[in-house]
Amino acid sequence: MMLYEGLCIDGLSFGEGRGEARPVPMPTSPVWIEEAAVCLYLRSFVSMNKEVEIKHMQEELRQLYGQVQQQQQRIVELHNQLVQLGGENFKPAPKPVPASQWISENFIGLRIMHLIGIVVLVIGLSIGVKYAIDRDLISELMRILVAYAAGIILFVLSVRLKKKYTGFSAILLSGGLASLYFTTYAAFVYYAMMPFAMAFTIMVGFTIFTVYQSIVYNRKEIALLGLVGAYGIPFLISQNSERADLFFLYISVINIGVIFLSIKKTWKMVASIAQGITWLLFIFWAAFRLDAEGQWIGFVFGGFFFLLFEASALSERIFNEQKLTEADTYHHIANNLALYISALFIFGSSFLDADIALITFFLSLFAAMQALTFYFYWKESFANRMTAALSLILFIAFIAFNWKGLTITLLWLLTAVILFAWGVIKRSSIARIASIILMGITLFKLVTLDSISFSTVQKVISYIVLGILLLVVSYLYQRFRKQLFTEDKS
Repeated sequence: MMLYEGLCIDGLSFGEGRGEARPVPMPTSPVWIEEAAVCLYLRSFVSMNKEVEIKHMQEELRQLYGQVQQQQQRIVELHNQLVQLGGENFKPAPKPVPASQWISENFIGLRIMHLIGIVVLVIGLSIGVKYAIDRDLISELMRILVAYAAGIILFVLSVRLKKKYTGFSAILLSGGLASLYFTTYAAFVYYAMMPFAMAFTIMVGFTIFTVYQSIVYNRKEIALLGLVGAYGIPFLISQNSERADLFFLYISVINIGVIFLSIKKTWKMVASIAQGITWLLFIFWAAFRLDAEGQWIGFVFGGFFFLLFEASALSERIFNEQKLTEADTYHHIANNLALYISALFIFGSSFLDADIALITFFLSLFAAMQALTFYFYWKESFANRMTAALSLILFIAFIAFNWKGLTITLLWLLTAVILFAWGVIKRSSIARIASIILMGITLFKLVTLDSISFSTVQKVISYIVLGILLLVVSYLYQRFRKQLFTEDKS
């Protein structure tokens, strides 16, 4: 039997005395029929052995698991006996807790519950102050003093609990700092209880202190709640003030601290959250509250926010000469998109096509300059491709805003031709694919929109030009397929 087991190989058999492998032939003789039968038997035997071995291992695992449970119970019994014999020197061991239950309770009890609690507490304080304001229950001075007292109490509690409960202390500290932030803001903007220089100095002091405590604790929670969380609080304690310049100055001071922390501690998430909240507040103001006199506010603070968050996105490259990650690149693209949307509301509030086209063209040119910087100066291929794609999209939108009808179709086709030629010369598949996508968009526009508004002559010209272009591109693919697909650089 062992002899046949050594000779039977998947689909092969050794002839007698030949010493070489060959495929098993069709059973034309009793000898070969016997060999085939033996091989099939051995294979089924090996398969049965594997099943038996698997069952044996499963049974052994069950036994070991039972032994572990018995050992855990024995440990608990021994600890309890030691407590009875040794008094306070021994503490009973906790009962075994399933790993999944421990992990979920640990995450909720130690990470989530206190975070939600401090947010709810700060919101409650804010709503309480607003309620007192609306009902004139307390004087303006008392409102500010109560809010300051709440922040100071949270700060004192955080100091007392820092040694034993560092994480909980950090949450209390962040809530206290957020309370002090918005109280100072309210005292200056809503009640004029302090001059600008004093309020600004206090805000800067709070920012420096918050940054310092974030570094000492080494906790993101302080930055998230103490700095970022201070953005929206003014909306909860009173009606929005018309002093948008003071509100954005308030946010700018906080953002400087956030970006400093994100660069020093590489807390990119904190910077991303700050960027999202800041741009949402700014775009909301530009869309609904901006007037002609406020354009300079939008220009100054919009530019400042862009530069600040761009420094955060490119900080690894600027300060550490490290390659940008994909997350850094997406941070950079989002920052450019936010700048573009803000510019549309600030400088194109009339929403005339000419104004929108001009803004779109300049932002497309600005993105192209950034792409060239990534390509030639920093050699950042991914950031270069993403920024170039943004520039291309804005340029295509500029054509759509600046022209109409057949001109748009022809200019889009011209852009597609230039893109394809660039992709062939530089052997860039991304440029060629972008060209094909643009041709597809043009064809879709031609079939769905232009067919309704175009005259017969315009339809003939558009279809003929697009058809010829598609055939030429297809021919080039056929003619240079080896060069395009074997030596592609992208």
